[in-house]
Amino acid sequence: MKKNRIASFAAFALAAAGSVSLGLAEDTFKLDPVHSGVVFTIHHLVSNPFGVFHAPEGTVVVDGGVPKLDIKVPVEKIDMGNAKWEEDIKAASWFDVKQFPEITFKTTSVKKLGENKDTKEYEFEATGDLTLHGVTKSVTVTLTKTGEGKGMQGETRIGYTCTFKVKRSDYKMTTYVGPIGDEVTLMVNIEAIKQ
Repeated sequence: MKKNRIASFAAFALAAAGSVSLGLAEDTFKLDPVHSGVVFTIHHLVSNPFGVFHAPEGTVVVDGGVPKLDIKVPVEKIDMGNAKWEEDIKAASWFDVKQFPEITFKTTSVKKLGENKDTKEYEFEATGDLTLHGVTKSVTVTLTKTGEGKGMQGETRIGYTCTFKVKRSDYKMTTYVGPIGDEVTLMVNIEAIKQ
């Protein structure tokens, strides 16, 4: 009986030690705004033009290999390649940048999917809250780890990417739905530096 109690205590101690070590293995990476960004495309009359949101901010916390994202995208940094178009998009009828200056995404759960057989890159199913134009909705994306390694100054960097679609009308952005598409495709690229 005494041996059983000792064995049980040892097992508990090892499990506790394991959970502590997982906590210590948690790493925080800060987004590199120069090498991160969000490209989007939307149907316009007869074509599918692109735009870019530059200089996103935020963190990726990696615990046991699982990434958790907390990202802010400044709407002011939108780039359509045309100053007049950008001015229109920032106005109240579209993004209303004065009232809603940021788009945010924060993961609520992440599940490992495994290695992609074609690309050999590791994939995750990430669910999180996407806040756009003052509306928050849960979205689920396939997040792909694109690499991890040393930067030019010896710093540790990590990269992720994902592509997903949303309906802008779900976020109360309904201007010209019809001639301009409702569905928006977003391509997110993240490069982050270990802190």
